[in-house]
Amino acid sequence: MNARASRRNHALLEALTLAMLRSSLMLAAVLLVAGCSTSAVAVSASPQDRQAILEVLRQGMVAERTSFIPTPPVCPGPVSAPVRDQLLNQIPIRLGAYFTSPQLETEIGLANAVVTDPKGGPACVYAAGVDWMRLDTVSTSGGSAVAAGQLRAWSRVAQWQSSGPKMAEPHNTLDVTFDLLRIGGKWLISRYEWRFTPGSEP
Repeated sequence: MNARASRRNHALLEALTLAMLRSSLMLAAVLLVAGCSTSAVAVSASPQDRQAILEVLRQGMVAERTSFIPTPPVCPGPVSAPVRDQLLNQIPIRLGAYFTSPQLETEIGLANAVVTDPKGGPACVYAAGVDWMRLDTVSTSGGSAVAAGQLRAWSRVAQWQSSGPKMAEPHNTLDVTFDLLRIGGKWLISRYEWRFTPGSEP
């Protein structure tokens, strides 16, 4: 009886051991598949991607600040209907070269609002641009990228007085973070956030 019980216990132990082994193998397989299906980990951008991203960001920030400026300036305004319509038509084209959804729609909406502002809009905006841009970090993961750094932006605006336009040219440093997508082989800005660098507020 004791021998029979011992054999049963031995058989049960073997069955439990085999079941545990099978469970371990199944768990290992699941972890392996999960690891293979995980999205690519973000890595520091290659020199080529870093340079391409820097160029798109710089040109995009210039386009954001100039797409609504009439040429030549029409200060003190108002902006005529033909000039306004020309600006509204060119805004999506200019911004579409550097932005994609959802940021593109945001940028178009902001620029259109400036052009159609009944209080003068862009009439006395003469010029704008970016003095410099510095990227502190740029990482890529497949067809997406994240970049962070600073830029110094400027604009040339006028306040109309009886003697003519009184010019001002403010320069401000901004802390910026960008999300980008690679579409058709080109990096485009899909989102971005900014704030004035402390001490550089207007």
